[in-house]
Amino acid sequence: MTSAVPLSRPRYPDAQPGDAERAPRELMTLPGPSRDVRRWRLVEVRLGGRWRPGLLAVWRRPPGSPRWVVHVRWGDDAAASDGQAWGWYLYSEQTVRPLPEPAGPAPVAGPYFGRWRDAAAVPAEMAGAPDPGGGDRCWRLAWVRTGGRWCSGLVTALRRPGPGPWIAHVRWGEGAQDAAWVVADVAVLQPVPPDTAPARTDGPTPAAAVPAGDPAAGWVAR
Repeated sequence: MTSAVPLSRPRYPDAQPGDAERAPRELMTLPGPSRDVRRWRLVEVRLGGRWRPGLLAVWRRPPGSPRWVVHVRWGDDAAASDGQAWGWYLYSEQTVRPLPEPAGPAPVAGPYFGRWRDAAAVPAEMAGAPDPGGGDRCWRLAWVRTGGRWCSGLVTALRRPGPGPWIAHVRWGEGAQDAAWVVADVAVLQPVPPDTAPARTDGPTPAAAVPAGDPAAGWVAR
């Protein structure tokens, strides 16, 4: 809702040719159960003629519909300057596509020595107390290395509990086991640029996602 008119809906920017199509209300309110598949994946969605990075968390097949719709979030509701931080879109590989995972070899310097390691976990009791004013809260999309692979993640807090390194609380799924405090080393916790980027001229990524110095410098200088 907007603050200007009670019970009104936020006004979305005018769509540009080639933009992702918002799922119509009529489709999202069809009677009967929908088929939902919850699966986190970093994507980019075409909005306003530009590609905006986001987190796709839900695939939905409305009852009787041949189309999938997807829920994509690209910001924190409390911090969204234009009142919108997410949306439901009709899935199309031309307008919603996976972000490429980090590429390249592991760093040759320690502690990697040319071999990937998971992000270093920090015990919760060593993470320190949160800032009472919420100064350590964060909402940032990121790739995190865990379980021997890159996972689509969301950083929700960033703090430095002592003279040691910066640490980040990152979540890569909705389960209790899919979150941890880790050292904010950009080699294995790589932030996704938050700004939108001009629409690329190359073709869409193959649609394989449809269900059937200071290592923390990239974070603290955001």
